[in-house]
Amino acid sequence: MAKPSGQLVLAERHGGALVLRLNRPEAGNAISREVALALADQVRACAADPALRALILTGAGTRYFCTGGDVKAYARLATAEELDRVFNLMREVCDAIEALPFPAIAAINGFSVGGGSELALACDLRVADASAQIGFPQSRLGIMPGWDGLPRLLRTVGRASAALLLYSGKRVSAAEARDLGLVDEVVADGKALERALEMAATFAEVAPLSLRAIKTALLEAGSAQAGTEARRNARASFARLWFTEDHKEAERAFAEKRAPRFHGR
Repeated sequence: MAKPSGQLVLAERHGGALVLRLNRPEAGNAISREVALALADQVRACAADPALRALILTGAGTRYFCTGGDVKAYARLATAEELDRVFNLMREVCDAIEALPFPAIAAINGFSVGGGSELALACDLRVADASAQIGFPQSRLGIMPGWDGLPRLLRTVGRASAALLLYSGKRVSAAEARDLGLVDEVVADGKALERALEMAATFAEVAPLSLRAIKTALLEAGSAQAGTEARRNARASFARLWFTEDHKEAERAFAEKRAPRFHGR
């Protein structure tokens, strides 16, 4: 059963699976610092639970999986040090999800935008409702992915598809995302969580030590020493972009509900 309403992250246990539901539907399930802290606590706890076979991430309501970071809160960031302090929290959460000793599944039940798509990429598998839309609009906001999603996207869909998604900033349908390899399965609307739970049930049928060993081996096989430097460089670029005039203009345009006017500075 879900925990009482009012919590920012709802936790529901289904046998060997734990469902974490972002619970800010009125704000597009955007991630504020408080949500990030709650999510970090839940992920840390489930990593230590030997009975778990899967973690499932989804969003409250039917319209949004996650629309990324809380734009209004982030607009108040004034220095690169403050930016790093805030964004490192979700970077660590995504790393922790990726490093879980069992599979993580994103049940994408609506719009998955920006940081929301970066969060989904930290999972091993992604299942989407047919009407879901997925995108990386950061370039339209004068920035780039800030939660280390760029290398994850590159590993998932390849360079050409990653470039198209990032350069254009456009959302794609669930079916298009499946064709790109960004989503593993597309199901009828309202069925993403149900399908994710079915997947989790199959994981409960295999030897738990094998499941954990395979997860570790997959992580090690997909890692590269160059990844650390690439992340460091991408984070530095993200910080530089954050304080440009173009990003400030994008924030103003967002608040004023108009198209931004960029000038390349």
